[in-house]
Amino acid sequence: MNASIFAQLVVLGMIWGASFMFQRITVPVIGAGMTGAGRMIFAALTLLGVLALLRKPLQWRARWRDYLVVGFIVMGLPLCCFALAARSLPAGYLAVLNATVPLFAVLIGWVRGTQPSVSKLAGVVVGVLGVATLAKFGHLEMSLGTAIGFAAALFASFLYAVGAIMAKQRYGDADPLVITAGNLIGGSLPLVPLALATAPAALPPLNVGLALVALGILCTGIAYALYFRILRAAGVERAVTVTFLVPLFALIWAALFLGEPITWAALAGCALVLFAVALIFEKVPGIKPKAPLAAIKQA
Repeated sequence: MNASIFAQLVVLGMIWGASFMFQRITVPVIGAGMTGAGRMIFAALTLLGVLALLRKPLQWRARWRDYLVVGFIVMGLPLCCFALAARSLPAGYLAVLNATVPLFAVLIGWVRGTQPSVSKLAGVVVGVLGVATLAKFGHLEMSLGTAIGFAAALFASFLYAVGAIMAKQRYGDADPLVITAGNLIGGSLPLVPLALATAPAALPPLNVGLALVALGILCTGIAYALYFRILRAAGVERAVTVTFLVPLFALIWAALFLGEPITWAALAGCALVLFAVALIFEKVPGIKPKAPLAAIKQA
C-alpha cells in the first residue's frame, strides 16, 4: 500500500468516524427522522454534482424501482436506526456497533448455504463478545433507552449486510458511484413524510444545522466519492481496511469535542470487535484462513 492510498484511508476513517459525533449533535435537537432524511438529501445532491462533473447518467428511468427498494433498506432505514440509537448511545459505541456489519454478513451467508471458514466463524464469536463487553461493562447504565439504542444500531448493521447482498443481486457490475447516488435519492423519498412529521417547530441552532450539512455533504456524499476512488486505485481488499479506522477516530472525536469518556470497557469492546473484523477478513497471522468448519468437525 503506497503512501497516497494510506493517507486517503486515514482521511476517510477520520470523516466516517466524525459522522457519529455529528449525529450526537443533531438528533437531540431535530430528531432521528430529520437527521436521517436530511443527511441523505444533502448526500444525494453532493453525488449528483459529482456525477454531473463526471458526465455519468443516473439511469433513473431504468432503475428507479431498485433505487427505491434497495435505497430504503441499505441506506434510509439504517441511517434512521443509527440516528435513533444516537439518542442514548455515545458516538464511540455507535461506531463500534457499526463495525459489526461483516459479522452479520458471515451469518447471513451461512444461513444461505455458504459455510464459513474457521477464521470467519471465530470472528463472529469474538465480535459478539466485543458487543457484550460494551453493553455489560461500559460506562452507560443499561436501561430501556440504551437497550433500544443497542438494538437499533445492531439492526442497522444487519440491514447494511442484507443490503449488500441485494445490491449485488440487482445491480451486478454497475458503476457503484451511480448506484450509490440513485440509492440515496430513492432511499430518501420514503423518509420525507417522517422528516416533516418530526421536524422541530423552530429553526435549529447554527451548530446543529452545520452538523447536519456536514453529515450529508462530508460524511456521506464526499466520503462515498473518496471511498470509490480508493476502491478503484487499491481494490476491495485494501479499501475495506477503513473499517478498522472508523471506530478509533469516532472515539477520539467524541472525546475531544463532546467530552465522552474513553473507558477501558470501551477500548476492550472496540479491540474485540476490530479483532473480529480482522478474523472475518482473514488477516490474522497464524490462522489458516480458508480452513472450512467441516475440517474441524472431522478432526
